Amino acid sequence: LPQLLDEGSGGASAAAKEEADEEAVDEGSGGGEEDDADSSKDEPHSGGSSRGSGAGHDAGDSDQRGKHEAATSHAALDETSAGGDDSGHDEGEERSGASGDKGKIGEGEGKEEDDSESIITGDPCSGEVNADYETDAALYEMEGIMSYSLCQEKCKADSRCGAWTWGKADIKVWGLSNVCFLKKLGLNQAPKRHTNDKVVSGLPCRGGEASGGEVEEGGSSSEKQKKTKENVPPPSEEMVARFDLSGVAPAVMQESSPGGEKCSTLFCFALMLPNTYEQGLLAWQYQFQANIFACDEFAVYSNKSLQVTPGLVTHVVPVDLTAHFGGEFGTALNTDIFLDVWRQVISDGRFAYYCWTVKADPDTVFFAPRLKQVVREYPEDDVHGLYLNNCKMGMHGPLEVFSRRGVEKWYKGSRDCFLYFYKLCSGPCLWGEDMFVDQCLGRHLNVTRKNVYNLLTEDHCNPPDGWRSCEDTDSVAFHPFKKMHDYQTCLHNADPVLFPKDVVFAETTTTTTAAAAAAAVAAAVGVSTSRGLPVAEVGELDPSWCEFKEGYDIDTDGALYEMEGIVSANACMEKCRSESRCGAFTWGKARNQWGLTNVCFLKKLGIGRTPRLRPNPDVVSGLPCRKADGLEQVSFSDEQAVGQQDGEAGEKQEDEADDEGDPVTPTLYCFALIVPGSYEEDLVAWQYEFGVGIFACDEAAIYSNRSIQVGRSLVSGVVNIDLTAHKGGEFGTALNTDIFRAVWNQVVADARYSLYSWTVKSDPDTVFFAKRLVDVVQQYKETEKGLYINNCRMGMHGPLEVFSKNAVQTWYKGADICDLHFYKLCSGPCLWGEDMFIDQCLGPILNVKRVNYYHLLTEDHCDPPEDWRSCQDSKSVSFHPFKNLHEYQTCLASADPGMFQPGFAASGQVEAADDARGRRRPAA
Repeated sequence: LPQLLDEGSGGASAAAKEEADEEAVDEGSGGGEEDDADSSKDEPHSGGSSRGSGAGHDAGDSDQRGKHEAATSHAALDETSAGGDDSGHDEGEERSGASGDKGKIGEGEGKEEDDSESIITGDPCSGEVNADYETDAALYEMEGIMSYSLCQEKCKADSRCGAWTWGKADIKVWGLSNVCFLKKLGLNQAPKRHTNDKVVSGLPCRGGEASGGEVEEGGSSSEKQKKTKENVPPPSEEMVARFDLSGVAPAVMQESSPGGEKCSTLFCFALMLPNTYEQGLLAWQYQFQANIFACDEFAVYSNKSLQVTPGLVTHVVPVDLTAHFGGEFGTALNTDIFLDVWRQVISDGRFAYYCWTVKADPDTVFFAPRLKQVVREYPEDDVHGLYLNNCKMGMHGPLEVFSRRGVEKWYKGSRDCFLYFYKLCSGPCLWGEDMFVDQCLGRHLNVTRKNVYNLLTEDHCNPPDGWRSCEDTDSVAFHPFKKMHDYQTCLHNADPVLFPKDVVFAETTTTTTAAAAAAAVAAAVGVSTSRGLPVAEVGELDPSWCEFKEGYDIDTDGALYEMEGIVSANACMEKCRSESRCGAFTWGKARNQWGLTNVCFLKKLGIGRTPRLRPNPDVVSGLPCRKADGLEQVSFSDEQAVGQQDGEAGEKQEDEADDEGDPVTPTLYCFALIVPGSYEEDLVAWQYEFGVGIFACDEAAIYSNRSIQVGRSLVSGVVNIDLTAHKGGEFGTALNTDIFRAVWNQVVADARYSLYSWTVKSDPDTVFFAKRLVDVVQQYKETEKGLYINNCRMGMHGPLEVFSKNAVQTWYKGADICDLHFYKLCSGPCLWGEDMFIDQCLGPILNVKRVNYYHLLTEDHCDPPEDWRSCQDSKSVSFHPFKNLHEYQTCLASADPGMFQPGFAASGQVEAADDARGRRRPAA
């Protein structure tokens, strides 16, 4: 072995590398693999310089953006443009050939210089013989580089590279000969020269750049930076606030992982530039359940509300999406943009219900099932959190993967990271979002960083030859593929079974619609778009789908929740049947697998969405196949037809057949809860004056938590409870069950409801037509335990709830029974809204009859048709929400122009409106 390190100013020698690992894999010019298992969190390191030739440098943070492939452990996170001594909590810290203990290569190895090329000694732009350049930090090294000029070209090609060193070919030193070491050079810095007869060094000297400055002899380049830092003004409060994400934390954040040690549930999101190719890509992906749309839950963000495709609407982030290029690495300076996106993601809070959060670019060909297999190998670090590094040069943005605790660490510590790096960079660090997050989490917040280099194959991370064929079955994602045809080709090549060629290209080669193409994909894998129920004809279920699918998992739109202690597949299916939102289930049959054995996974299926079967010998899957649902599970490809069939021909016709004798005109008792001092007071006062909403019922009442006079003669009933409702739970809804339990107790205590055949709870911002409801409910016959009307395919929604008199009595008497049942089911209080609690209580537990009428409510959270806010659907009993008085009035006039002429609200003809409806004033 070469002589070990002497005292000097550099890092670990090639000899140290040779001694450390004789099993390094030679990857040619791309570098070798790293052994992720051989991590060294406790190994000391600190920031400083990089002498990437095996000649060594001052003890310092080596650059995690470039791995040193011949070593067994991983490089510590870099100090970017300035030195430092923070030790990142990195799974992959290492001594590399470019950093470590002080010293230099021992004498006696090889010739004085490389005779194979003519070297202009002393010119850093042409290559300086027998000189090693020390810089802030290493990038990475590449083996098999046969000349110093090729090494310089490698440095020029990487925007991060500020200096290079090449090990001479004929010195025959393993880990040094024909190795090109690329290094970082911060702003206003010059490299420091050290004599080393085994290497050649230089600067990239790219066209348009300065020559790189003079090379200092044995001195430090940090003194100039220190002077610069002293003159940097502190950041403004506005700038600091921009980087502070802690103020938008979700209302509910569990202390432990929501899915067990090997949980693999995914929340995925993407940012979309409106009116660009990205919109077309995402629309196609949504139809084919590719990219983020194969995750358990997904969201698309943009700076305006857009319908990407039917069923997919963007979440709004109010930010300019223009990103400039620049900084030390010539990357997109998009940190500010993605900070606003992250702020909205965290505020929405949906990530908190999944074990992993994924940010993917629209042009990333991403396979969620492959990622699920990967993340199962990385249990959550409940103390530090963790994230996955996807590239030897540092985490790249096309696919970013964070554990739930990792996201929590990120939003709680983003402000501290900004202040820390502001000081190091002598002002704002001109980085992209991926580098900022990577440096923030791994280096400053001590979040565990796992290196998973098959996570992303992309052009900026030294991909192998032929990588754009996408035939690497181990790669989780490929990037970039901006053209539709290229994206489809990559998708097909990567998984030809799931994405057959004739189906994937159907939309672009024929006039087939995206929905039809999706149906073809489904047919190719044995399922259909009719919510996973292959059918011979509309109205006839294929019996095979009501049988268990042994050894298969079902991929759907998203997870609902999971329940432990479910001892059979039959019990799991019954749980799915009793949950109105459940469209498919999977039960863990494997023995002795914590987090899977006897766990029942309930899953969502949206309108027109297709489940996919995926082989998994450890599970049993199936669909609920509810008999009571009638046509509900048969065909969801035509939303309008389904709405008519499900809402009118389903449960309603069943009740018509049961109804005997002369019909009796139903009577309505209606009530609403209002928040005092809010817009709701004005809405309700206006409704009262014009006899609309609940005030068109036979009797009406309003409740609040204090006595308030609404309008001229309407006074609220009092319910002694705080009306503040937080959002959260499994479905991100208002957790208002306790509030409405108190309201319902008061309604029953007042006993006015008992004088009428139906009781209606309506929200103040619901445009509700009582007469239309009377026409609906007279089709139904009261039962011993009562009945209630479900207003949405996803389960009963709260803006308009309708119960028969007996159902109210059953609900009041049995609410405590439901409390105990659900407390046990949820292992604590179920974090549901009042509407879901009542729906689950009345139907599955108390056996109150549930009838479906989907024209009862048209609202934004129940997949409404396009242009629904025009309120022109004459069949809809109600529309929601309309919080603005003018919009409320406009909806009312559009829905019933014969009764409400435009401008009627300002005419003052209140009595005329009263007479036209024949309404009764409610009791004060």
